[in-house]
Amino acid sequence: MTFKTTALEKRNWTMVKIAEEKYDHLMIKIINSCTTSDILEELTTLIFDKAILDPTFCPMYAKLCSDICDKLPTFQPTEPGARIVSFKKVLYNLCQSVFEGAEEIKELRVYPSDQKEKEMMLKLQTLGNIRFIGELRNQKVLLGADEKICPPEENVEALCLFLKTIGKKPLRSKWINYAYLSHLKTVSNHPQLVTPQKYMIWETINYLRFNGWP
Repeated sequence: MTFKTTALEKRNWTMVKIAEEKYDHLMIKIINSCTTSDILEELTTLIFDKAILDPTFCPMYAKLCSDICDKLPTFQPTEPGARIVSFKKVLYNLCQSVFEGAEEIKELRVYPSDQKEKEMMLKLQTLGNIRFIGELRNQKVLLGADEKICPPEENVEALCLFLKTIGKKPLRSKWINYAYLSHLKTVSNHPQLVTPQKYMIWETINYLRFNGWP
């Protein structure tokens, strides 16, 4: 059984087919190769693009994300006042961008010139994104693996912003909608979560319910 994933060759990310028995070796190579924030962002973007444009491999890409997300380094921002750069943060932003409308993602990677083909590509991206989000949820990537652990502040903010962006229209899968709301409620009651973060979560929950979430 083979699947498509990423390899770094002279700091340029390329897609290759590898045998499943080489998965661990590739994962170590990816982790060791992420030495800068630029490489981390390129890697995350490449995985995301391939996952949403080829949904057949969504489960495998989601598993890859799960296996590397806590092992990849984080990087300090290059601009004053900016947030740290992390794999999860970049992944949140990419998932969010698809829901922010066609105008913001027309610049993505490889679009054909024909308008109808562009619209079809955008539709495929949106559907692929929804499936990828579901698979990431299965792998506990977007929501966190252990609800007993208080999530970092930047993760709470990123998740709330992400859900507000997609919250104007509930995801087609009701169980995904329910899973996100249930997780938010659990996190909001964590004793170590600071008050501003709790208010942010409850504001997000109210916003989602106003827009028809369960």
